[in-house]
Amino acid sequence: MVVAWIVIFAIALALRCGASVYWQQQQVDQNAFAFGDSFSYWVLGHQIYEGNEYKFGGDNARISRAPGFPILIAGWHWLCDGKPSVLSVRIMNSILGAFTVLAVGWLATLLFNQRVGLYAGVLAASYPGAIAMSILILSEGPFCLFMSLELVALYYCFLWSDGKKSSKMWAAIFVGVNAAIAVLIRPSWLLYTPALLAVICLTGKQRLRNFGFAVIGVLGFVVVMMPWWIRNHQVTGRFVPTTLQVGASLYDGLRPDADGASDMSFMQDFYHQQTLQDTLAEAPPMDTYEYRLNARLRDASLQWARENPSEVFRLAGVKFIRMWNIFPNSDSVGSGVSRLVISLGYFGIMSLTLLAVISKIRKKSQSTEGTKQASWHSVVLCSSPAVYFTALHMVFVSSIRYRQPAVLILSVLAGAGVAYCVSRFTLSTTEPVPEGGRDG
Repeated sequence: MVVAWIVIFAIALALRCGASVYWQQQQVDQNAFAFGDSFSYWVLGHQIYEGNEYKFGGDNARISRAPGFPILIAGWHWLCDGKPSVLSVRIMNSILGAFTVLAVGWLATLLFNQRVGLYAGVLAASYPGAIAMSILILSEGPFCLFMSLELVALYYCFLWSDGKKSSKMWAAIFVGVNAAIAVLIRPSWLLYTPALLAVICLTGKQRLRNFGFAVIGVLGFVVVMMPWWIRNHQVTGRFVPTTLQVGASLYDGLRPDADGASDMSFMQDFYHQQTLQDTLAEAPPMDTYEYRLNARLRDASLQWARENPSEVFRLAGVKFIRMWNIFPNSDSVGSGVSRLVISLGYFGIMSLTLLAVISKIRKKSQSTEGTKQASWHSVVLCSSPAVYFTALHMVFVSSIRYRQPAVLILSVLAGAGVAYCVSRFTLSTTEPVPEGGRDG
């Protein structure tokens, strides 16, 4: 079994490193990024390494990015003596992506069995969306590792029937710690953990015990998040849980002429409005410019949403389709072959996931040869990121990029789907044949 996991890890790493080299060769030069977000993470990581003030774009953008991914880049700067290449950071993400494959397989093994764990590991290693997340200098790749580890910790804390109380307490701490690291890398994860813990506490059989573990998890979360919260309060004088890009992101999704995709061209108008208001103010503003701009964008978006409820619902449907569309929404994703590979990989994972759920409905509590049928708790745990991200991006902007972490976790259920197919095929090929052959 250990050998099998070493092989899966090696395959995952080789695919990601090879894709990283190929992707970098497609850029205009060796120092080029494909996305503007990548450059901001790169600059912030370098600032952390150099010990400079954490900001991107001047004094009015000191809380524009959460520090999780830049800290990882700063650590890579240290390993590379302060001069890492862009390709080397892609390799760093590839290594983290390969470890994510192991985490996904670990979760599948816990929820089902070792065979399903191997199947899920193979699917996660080869899933094109997961490979893409690993080679791009974006926060989704590292985020997936800590998201997966949080789900593993959630299993040990709330679903592990043989665990001692002390072990479950440690698992609760790791739930909070991994959740906090995931939020510091990808702030949109902020509401997932409290929402899931609330569901567990309200629906579980041992509610008081679960509530105690949930409190421990929240404390672990707060301890890890506290330095960022203190720093943000020192900058703004206000409590800022994640970043001051929430207003801009919300207006990007809910505004006049919104179509579900991102288009930040409106920012210049808001910069002008905020600057003009500050100039005409009789007294110096109490908040920072960045905080006031975020509030202006947020309020404008919410006002438009209140005045146009039917459009909000229409956009929600558009965003749902954009997120779960089998085909990429933009031609910029890559060549026709790349788009086909992405579509087929996604279709395969989702088909196997659906098969696993259907087999669970048909078999109910019965076990199937070759796979331990998961309880509905396992199905809910694996599908919860998909539900969460779908709800979130039906409000904010949407694209297939935002479904990739959710699909990666669904590969756990897809692994159960593979095991079901294998068991049915094995059963059909080992059925006794009457005398005279199958044709009599």
